[in-house]
Amino acid sequence: MRIISQDKKIDLPYGETTLQALGDGRVIAFPLSDLSSDAFMIMAKYSTEEKGIKAMEMCRKKYLTILELDGGYDIVNGYYVNPNYWVLPKVFQFPAEEEV
Repeated sequence: MRIISQDKKIDLPYGETTLQALGDGRVIAFPLSDLSSDAFMIMAKYSTEEKGIKAMEMCRKKYLTILELDGGYDIVNGYYVNPNYWVLPKVFQFPAEEEV
């Protein structure tokens, strides 16, 4: 999944990034390859730390979304399909303040 910053200027792979909510309401991202670095990217700014955490929870929920297929007879196409699930390609953009 790709994560897009609130201002649309940063696009990162979620699986290679660590997110952190700071006490001042900022959500920042570090690359997994260099967690000891002080360099980070600001992904979003909110009025409170709680809103930053809620936005991160929204990101995790989007990442864990899957499409499930129960299986059975497909009337439209006229054949049986097996039960299955797919992880869909996803993009998450950090929402604006009023959307959290």
